[in-house]
Amino acid sequence: MVVKTFASLLREVVRKGLCVGCGACAASCPLNSVEMIDQEPRLTGICLACQTCYHQCPRAGFSTDDAEMAIFGRLRGEDEPVGVYRSAYVARSRMEDVLHACQDGGAVTSILAYALDSKAIDCAVVTDVDRERPWRPVPTVARTVGDLVRCAGTKYSTGPTLLGLASAVIEHGRERVAVVGTPCQVRAVRRMQTSPMGALRLGDAVRLTIGLFCMESYGYDGLCAFLRERGIDIGDVTRFAIRRGRFTAYKGSEIAVNVPVREAKHLAREACRACADFSAELADVSVGGVGAPDGWSTVIVRTEEGERLVTEALKAGYLELKPIAEAKPGMRAVVRLSSIKGKAPSPA
Repeated sequence: MVVKTFASLLREVVRKGLCVGCGACAASCPLNSVEMIDQEPRLTGICLACQTCYHQCPRAGFSTDDAEMAIFGRLRGEDEPVGVYRSAYVARSRMEDVLHACQDGGAVTSILAYALDSKAIDCAVVTDVDRERPWRPVPTVARTVGDLVRCAGTKYSTGPTLLGLASAVIEHGRERVAVVGTPCQVRAVRRMQTSPMGALRLGDAVRLTIGLFCMESYGYDGLCAFLRERGIDIGDVTRFAIRRGRFTAYKGSEIAVNVPVREAKHLAREACRACADFSAELADVSVGGVGAPDGWSTVIVRTEEGERLVTEALKAGYLELKPIAEAKPGMRAVVRLSSIKGKAPSPA
């Protein structure tokens, strides 16, 4: 067996522009010798050549087939362009505080709120923003519904979400964790759970994964510069949105920037070009605005645990659901973007 160390990770992933900045390598290093610096892993201590970092990476030999067999018990069929799933809906929160804070329909926050209140999970790893660098994503461990509401809303740059998982498990001693992340971050969790050399202390603690639809993620510095060119300081932005082919930044209720999303295409991280997963196909539940009417979210339920929590959240009054067949544009919009994204070259 070929030994794969941090040097292998640098050579095969980072230097090829394939690193997604998920933080799985840093989160799993037993000596804490790997740190995330400027959205990339750096070796800052002794390397034991234990191979742990390499075998958590979603871009280093990750087998989607193996993960699908472990999660779903079967492989996706050729007639399943958005991956394996059990049901699909459009959803909207029934929690007033969530509706005031959410991006679309507040489905993610409401599902997590129910999971916390029902003790299905004891915390959720979600994305907050850096208080000193506005809108720079940082992972945080949400332990209350108030924490979830504070972190609601989409951030269009990427952050090292898996460091949040390490914090939840190692620092806070949590054993029933939900992780919310982009498709590549969900894949890192699944690598931990299904790889023969997976970081099981972290992976086994994850009870729920909620994946967010993602076409691409923007580099933080590039996003700041993009806004400055249009006379906007990122610290003044209160919300971002990408809907119907438009990139919009808001200052309060006013639109500060509203341009075709293609004008922001150059902001996408290089690693996103090699990603073929739009709808987080390995998550328990996948959520996004695509396919849903304004004020609602599309929810794709993929696993038995995901179905249980979504159904119970509905019954408990946290969510309202409609079959996606009743919505426009509905699933065909998700299929269309999944098909476009699915043409990306494989990083493996």
